[in-house]
Amino acid sequence: MRWKYINQKEIMLLITKVDELFIQWDKPNSPGCAIAVIQNEEIIYQRGYGMANLEYNIPIISNSVFDIASNSKQFTAICIVLLARQKLLNLDDELQKYIPEIPQYSHSITIRHLIDHTSGLRDYLHLILFAGMRFENKYSNEEIIALIARQQSLNFEPGTEQLYCNSGYILLAEIVRRVSGKSLRVFAQEHIFAPLGMKNTHFHDNFREIVKNRADGYAPKDGGGFQIDMSFHDFCGDGQLYTTIEDLLLWDRNFYHNILGGYGQDLIEEVTTPRQLNNGEIISGAFGLRIGDRGGLTTISHGGSWTGYRSDFIRFPERQFSVICLANLSTLNPTKLAFQV
Repeated sequence: MRWKYINQKEIMLLITKVDELFIQWDKPNSPGCAIAVIQNEEIIYQRGYGMANLEYNIPIISNSVFDIASNSKQFTAICIVLLARQKLLNLDDELQKYIPEIPQYSHSITIRHLIDHTSGLRDYLHLILFAGMRFENKYSNEEIIALIARQQSLNFEPGTEQLYCNSGYILLAEIVRRVSGKSLRVFAQEHIFAPLGMKNTHFHDNFREIVKNRADGYAPKDGGGFQIDMSFHDFCGDGQLYTTIEDLLLWDRNFYHNILGGYGQDLIEEVTTPRQLNNGEIISGAFGLRIGDRGGLTTISHGGSWTGYRSDFIRFPERQFSVICLANLSTLNPTKLAFQV
């Protein structure tokens, strides 16, 4: 561990304070979370609290695999940026150039609009509810795209507002497939995870697949206790990335020394530069990341919430300090906990 400016006694006090934040889940009969505190590209504290599997009494450890839900979006966005750097697409290309089954609306939607959540498209999660479809059913990317394509109008003119939209990232995953000829899972593996050595990370596009060291997702059960709460869809792009805190350390390091595609820090600068609406208003996030501030310091972060999984990854780039919290319980709030850490 590398702790600067504090002595061993202070270190132990800080560790105790961190552990106290998670004490209610640090039990053999509760799901919980894994945390990592990163300083200067090294994990200075990591620990699992609670259980990865309640049926077999398996605890959460540093290489437990979690579905990080919408935290996945930043990886989908990087795949698109890499394709743009390879001159296989342009971020200002019209969506229908690659997915012609999407209707031509009165205003053009670009790939950049999808990335920025400024497309005006309706969120497929809402459309599933409006259509009377069951979340419990198995759906593919193709079925979700068909649902999006049936919409004959938009929520607003593209570029005039920002409204978080999972549909955009499902479409981005499909663009990756159609442009590269490879699924999002394969493309990301070849261009992100393999180069960075993220050996326990993948886009989970087959719900039947066995995943070693997976932490099962849970939700509270009426009357007390917990019940399994996990997805069995095959679509991904807006979520469904499986990873560990140890692999995310490698992702954090790449933020400061990018090796992807051989593009250097210019790639990182592109995906962390705040975007604007048509009227010049700065928006809070794009490229699957949110740019904010806390205590006078810039924050680059994103959370995730899907079935029994919750996650947050908060980076303070000016201090080279990050906190990761990956949880397998639907009622746990990793964003609040990460900021408390």
